[in-house]
Amino acid sequence: MSLGLFRFFLRLPMIAFRMAGLVRITNRAKRHFRWALLREGLPGEVVEELVGELDPSAPLRETLLRPSGRQ
Repeated sequence: MSLGLFRFFLRLPMIAFRMAGLVRITNRAKRHFRWALLREGLPGEVVEELVGELDPSAPLRETLLRPSGRQ
């Protein structure tokens, strides 16, 4: 029991750094997507709506932050 818990705590920093890398990649992709839309000449309101609508983390955020009583 304690050996498994010890191994988990040794792997915890590696898991955290991998998750941080995924978040960094997603944020970079959103910035480049926004920049490309602005470079093509779309208005700022349209760009913000598209970036918000096509955000890949939005469904995950809704799932994680949803109150447990509602499905």
